[in-house]
Amino acid sequence: MPLPVPCKSTASHFYKYSRISNLQWLKDMLLKHELYLPNLMELNDDDDGLPRLAMQTEDEMVSFVMSKVVRAHPNMLPKELAQHESIFRFNVRKYGPGALHPNLVKSLDSQLVDFRVYSMTKRYDKTNLWAYYADGHRGYCLEFENVGGLFEHAKDVSYLDPEEMEISFTDPSLVNGDFLFCKTNDWSNEEEVRLVLSRNDGRRKVKLDDPRWLTRIILGKRMAEEQKEQIREWAKQREPELTVVDAYRDATFRKLKLREL
Repeated sequence: MPLPVPCKSTASHFYKYSRISNLQWLKDMLLKHELYLPNLMELNDDDDGLPRLAMQTEDEMVSFVMSKVVRAHPNMLPKELAQHESIFRFNVRKYGPGALHPNLVKSLDSQLVDFRVYSMTKRYDKTNLWAYYADGHRGYCLEFENVGGLFEHAKDVSYLDPEEMEISFTDPSLVNGDFLFCKTNDWSNEEEVRLVLSRNDGRRKVKLDDPRWLTRIILGKRMAEEQKEQIREWAKQREPELTVVDAYRDATFRKLKLREL
């Protein structure tokens, strides 16, 4: 069964939790209006963004390998292509699909690692994300308004059982890149929204065409005061000036709230 077709997110705002591992990087992002998109190898989950391939039939394996041969050698003569196909089909029959499956998965993964993904969520008050992605509330959270051309491409992630995520080489979900917007149910509490750059795009960063799309920066409740002051200074230098708010715990209602100083 094909994977769900990803849909444009209708949330009013998106939120990006981050740790402060490099203040200069944050400064460049705020003042140059650029977002860095990590590739699949830089994501937290080693399997994130990589499709789960079901065991292929002989014909599916041969078809996949031959499509790679044709792309790599577009001028190869039909006779030579037929020889390659005959050799590979012989090996599939000799060793069985199960023996060759790991190598095909590895080959496919190597073609996908250069996709770039910018992960966001729909809420600023998810304490588990503050803990995991923002260094135990010592980091920050960016707030974006869901407007403009860039966020037209922001799509909701679908959460599935592992067996629902298996697809074949011929599945349209693989061709369309739908697998990049699917994760297992283990991650469902993140309510993730994604921007994806094709591996053929070549960019590592995208520009905010309108800096007003970034509406606020939320500072973690445990962020060091000297870091807060530095960020507030950069926010004032920014054009337009960026609103800075502090996150704090409301002990009465047991929830995270925001205040602007």
